[in-house]
Amino acid sequence: MAENANDKSVQFLYGSKCGRVLLHAILALRVPKLLGVVLRSPFSRFYINSFVKKNGIDMTGFEGVKFKSFNDFFTRKKEISFDSELSHLISPADSLLSVYEITEDAKFHIKGFDYTLQDFFEPKRFKMSEEETTELFKDGLCLVFRLCATDYHRFCYVDNGSQNGNHFIQGSLYSVQPLAAENFRLYTKNRRSWTIMDTENFGKIAQIEVGAFSVGGIKNNIETGSFKKGDEKGYFDLHGSTIVLLIQKDKIQLLDEIKSLTGTGKEYRVKIGQTVATKQ
Repeated sequence: MAENANDKSVQFLYGSKCGRVLLHAILALRVPKLLGVVLRSPFSRFYINSFVKKNGIDMTGFEGVKFKSFNDFFTRKKEISFDSELSHLISPADSLLSVYEITEDAKFHIKGFDYTLQDFFEPKRFKMSEEETTELFKDGLCLVFRLCATDYHRFCYVDNGSQNGNHFIQGSLYSVQPLAAENFRLYTKNRRSWTIMDTENFGKIAQIEVGAFSVGGIKNNIETGSFKKGDEKGYFDLHGSTIVLLIQKDKIQLLDEIKSLTGTGKEYRVKIGQTVATKQ
């Protein structure tokens, strides 16, 4: 199956009327939470080998490791390499990258839906100024890193800098596959956590971690403080998920091959720590 294709179950649940009725029943009955409980149990160990074989996952460095559960395997930690050149912006995760322009009125268009910065941040919930969040990123770029179920689900910092708090928004757990994004405003419906980082080389960057079907946990390692480029920022629990980076105006220049491909509406495969843009 192509990486940007939809699973058959997603085609049914999100692409048909009957499927969408069933989908809402599944979410109402909290099936994703129950599935998460199963995949965190010792019984789920027996699913690991077939998952690895089916998806051709490289397990180098984990030979002989006895995982306690499927989730223990899924959130495994490995050493990563990254481009340490400070003028290079790196990918926070293994993922498929899409790029969208943020307009002057702080809107951007993803898969048929218009989003605003307020949609992402919900500033009133955190007693913040709507104008402040709008002014920060208008005319900038929105980088969407969509993780597949087979990707490494830990993510890193894209530059040196500091942050002052994570803001968690409880939400639904829709799939983040393309068809789901075309039928639901999932980037503002799904569970998410966001922070605004003061970076050394690229100004202020907002990072939003978006949960997805059966991804019950978004785990960040620190609440406030400083960090270094390439440091682990956190990880997702179970299956696919998404990271969104909001970049201020005139701070980065995307690599030509990324700009060219994403400009046609396609996704560009990136690895954690890989350069995606340079300082402008």
